[in-house]
Amino acid sequence: MLIKTAGVSRSNFYYHFESKEELALKILGIHVDYQEKIVSGILLNRDINPLERIIRFYVEGVYAKRDLCLRTGSFIARMDLEQGSRNQRFRSLIDRFFQRTEYGLEICVEDCAELGVIPDGIDTNLIPQFLISQFKGAMVMTKVLNSYSPLELSYKKTLTMLLKKEWRHLIPKHDELPVHTFSYHDQLKPLISSQG
Repeated sequence: MLIKTAGVSRSNFYYHFESKEELALKILGIHVDYQEKIVSGILLNRDINPLERIIRFYVEGVYAKRDLCLRTGSFIARMDLEQGSRNQRFRSLIDRFFQRTEYGLEICVEDCAELGVIPDGIDTNLIPQFLISQFKGAMVMTKVLNSYSPLELSYKKTLTMLLKKEWRHLIPKHDELPVHTFSYHDQLKPLISSQG
């Protein structure tokens, strides 16, 4: 069914991938590599203000996948549920994805705390895992509700909760955010052409 849906011949598919599992691992690897770029280039980039880093993480690491979430839900969440407990290769990639993201968020949140933008009384050690859970839930609900509103609400509510009142005016409105779109086609094209 996958080969038919993709509109390629069986021989062409198996020329590029040993199995459907290999294709899923390649796609998962693309997500992990993309997330590595987001973490290194944004969350860990201390040349950028920490508040801006969190906003850019959302824009490029979460909201850029909004169209995929709307159509198919979160690929990472699906692979975690379907393969994470059965296949060690999937499990290690999924763990790397979330561990690296959590590490980047930890550093960024520490920098936000040093800047004084996080309200007193919030345990900053809990924020990275909370953010990951919040964004995962919003991505899943985007598919369930067939609407971008869970992602938009997640952005607004999360940043409002995490910032002191006097800093909240710096949060761009959701419709003011730059639009970036993650595309499997753009990510897979170099992979296939380098193997062909």
